[in-house]
Amino acid sequence: MSTEVWITIITALLGLLTAGFLALVNSWVGTRAGIDENLRTQRLDVYPALWKATAVVSRWPRTDVTRGELTLLHKALRAWYFDTGGLFLSESARARYGDVQKLVAALLEHKGDPTEVLIPDRYTDLMETASALRTALTEDLDTRKRKSLRETRRRSRWHDTAESQAKETISLAKQAASPFQPALTPPVASAQRPPLGGARRRWRGVRRTRR
Repeated sequence: MSTEVWITIITALLGLLTAGFLALVNSWVGTRAGIDENLRTQRLDVYPALWKATAVVSRWPRTDVTRGELTLLHKALRAWYFDTGGLFLSESARARYGDVQKLVAALLEHKGDPTEVLIPDRYTDLMETASALRTALTEDLDTRKRKSLRETRRRSRWHDTAESQAKETISLAKQAASPFQPALTPPVASAQRPPLGGARRRWRGVRRTRR
């Protein structure tokens, strides 16, 4: 066969291969988009309950969280994870969920009266850890910002910092001093702004929208 015929055949084959490859890519993208949207819909059904549960350590206003309430929160989060939503958590969200549970467990290692309330500094630690969990939930839903390569890298760095800070607060919670105080004792913090200096320094490196 002549050179022109060979060129025609090769061109046709390359065209077929390219068309087939593009069809496979488009099919994969379409399937992936369908899976992602279905997963997002399922997350929208189960995530609100987890979000609401963390309101016990809200930022505005602060609450007097008792040892008994933390015990209930610990059990409620466990029930949500195994009965409702744990299957739908992303790797990052699961890590932040684990941070909250580990910190609550560390706080509850100090035995005492169920009516005792969490001291301000430990409240701040738990509040920030719960806030990190809520940030991870919004990332799973992409309700705040759509992902790009730059955004993906930023989130990865943020989660690395959040993990490091959570380890520090968990270690601090395990120290000998009790993180609780009697509910009837009139603490100075009840009339003034709670002393947040140390906690703020620990969490300064975590960039987030406060929730």
